[in-house]
Amino acid sequence: MRRLNGWAWAVFVLITLTTSGQGISDTVRISEVLILAKKKVEEAGLKVTRPDSMQMVSSLTTDLGELISDYLPVFIKSYGRGSEATASFRGTASSHTQVLWNGMNLNSPMRGMADLSLLPVFFVDDVYLLHGGSSLTQGSGALGGSIHLENKPDWNTAFQVGGLLETSSFHSRKLFIKGQYGDRKFQTSTRIFFDASKNDFPFFNSGVLPAKMDTLKNAGYHKYGILQEFYFRPKINQVSGVRLWYQHSDRNLPQLMSYQGSQRDEHRNDSQFRGQFDWKKYSDGLNYHFFTGVNAVRLNYYRATPAFQFVNEDSHSRETSLVNHLRIKKQFNTKMQGTAGFDMNYHAVELKNRQLGVGYKNNRLETSLLLNLHYKPFKRLAAFVLLRSEHYDRKVAPFIPSLGVEWQIVKTWPFLLSANAARNYHKPALNDLYWLPGGNPDLLPENGYHMDISLSGNHTSGNVTLQHELTGFYARVKNWIIWQPAASGAYYWEANNLKDVLSRGVEYQYSAAVNVQKVQVRTGGNYAFTSTANIHAVRPADESRGKQLIYIPKHKGGIYFSGYWKQFTLKYDFNGIGKRYTKSSNQESTFEQVLNPYFISKISFGKQTNWNDVIFLMKFTVDNLLDQPYQSILWRPMPGRFYTLSLAINFRE
Repeated sequence: MRRLNGWAWAVFVLITLTTSGQGISDTVRISEVLILAKKKVEEAGLKVTRPDSMQMVSSLTTDLGELISDYLPVFIKSYGRGSEATASFRGTASSHTQVLWNGMNLNSPMRGMADLSLLPVFFVDDVYLLHGGSSLTQGSGALGGSIHLENKPDWNTAFQVGGLLETSSFHSRKLFIKGQYGDRKFQTSTRIFFDASKNDFPFFNSGVLPAKMDTLKNAGYHKYGILQEFYFRPKINQVSGVRLWYQHSDRNLPQLMSYQGSQRDEHRNDSQFRGQFDWKKYSDGLNYHFFTGVNAVRLNYYRATPAFQFVNEDSHSRETSLVNHLRIKKQFNTKMQGTAGFDMNYHAVELKNRQLGVGYKNNRLETSLLLNLHYKPFKRLAAFVLLRSEHYDRKVAPFIPSLGVEWQIVKTWPFLLSANAARNYHKPALNDLYWLPGGNPDLLPENGYHMDISLSGNHTSGNVTLQHELTGFYARVKNWIIWQPAASGAYYWEANNLKDVLSRGVEYQYSAAVNVQKVQVRTGGNYAFTSTANIHAVRPADESRGKQLIYIPKHKGGIYFSGYWKQFTLKYDFNGIGKRYTKSSNQESTFEQVLNPYFISKISFGKQTNWNDVIFLMKFTVDNLLDQPYQSILWRPMPGRFYTLSLAINFRE
């Protein structure tokens, strides 16, 4: 793979910025534009990003990791098609990203993270991200940011049924079905999906000598799930809902490209059940929101060497979380509103490794108090102050603050200046504390300080519209938890608070649309520059001081173009990932210690046909259009060019 030098990245950023500026030089001055009035009051001063409706629809058959990687300035660390995928906001670890489904945290209390490859986009109606300290409005622990998934009832639909079938290279099949029925007082919705693939793609194996063409083996997977929703609205100001989500996956884990030993049998299966009861009540000046839920996860991992009839690992983990959430909002007057909240969560976990004879069983009770005050003294100015207190494992974090302000700089110009500063903390996962051997019950929570400032604007000139936002951020995380070889020289690794990480960088996003007669053209893009390094090394021999953290690219960006004519659609996506180090010393003397940059492009063509109340849609997609060889994780190959055909049908009254 060819390396991408600094000039190439400069050209990439220039293309993105130039595209966003085309067609707006003759901007027409219009009357006063009050951007603050168009936003939720709760979002004033927060750094919020979300994919638009077109991006959601085009990613409907993918998982959450693919959606975010393609369209948002967040790096997704993926082990391959169908394999584990985690998010890294602003250079932080995957455990520093919280994933919430309708307010309920989906992060594993044992491992501290959530696998985005197990979250189908088809199962959610809205996705948005809170960056840095903005995440404190929904909970603590998200030192990098948080991902929010929401389901919403459609009270205007009486009956709807649809299905989508997708077939692609490498013996891959997907099936999606949705049915909805109800009226203005009751709605029920059912969604079902099935996803399976042999995943036996060819690749160039540079991990062996001599290098050769090879085929990925033992990489097949299948996943299926069902989401059932019920919504009740007995009065216009009251809504309650019940959501039930069951999902199962079986995944084989392929060997590394560089592995040349005996054939191994390695696989894992995951089962999740999530249930939630949600209640909301609205009244003049006072709103209530309460939900209670359960999240039960069962994960089994098995690894053996059949040639020697030897089982290396056979582990079984059980996680059960009970979640309770209450929010009360008070509108004091037209300028001020406040929110008080209380959360109480209980986690029970158990891990057994039958082969090694180790494991642990433990539980955790967490409580949280929240006070949040929003103040809007003028039409162009809004601010908030937030205080949060957390209690867990007989420990108290009494003061977790966040401050934010949003200001429309000039009355007649649609530009917003937003700033946010916060302190956050992340408690150790239960594996960090109690894993045998190597867990450390004396670990300290990780502490983070975040600051960011953004400039955003919306512009309209004739038939051209443009939205864009530029953000600079600075964050520092102390007591960063890492696993490393035991100081005693024992064979196992152990957890310690060793790093003091500094992260700073820039994020940019834009979207633009233009209508020319019967043709609609849309484009959008994002770019993130992230410099993140360990600024404190405990031992003199530690070569990580001042070096970029492993697997965190300094450069990440993407851009897309789409065109609509009558009922035809053409869309092109382009994404680039910068160089990533696999050694904390950032050594580049040997090829296995660095992952080179890569560009990936995708093109799709769709045709819609309407027949009375029935809509038919056919789409053909070519992924990795230029057949680029690349690795996201060291010695984990990714597929070259492959093809997908999608057929959808939808009927709605």
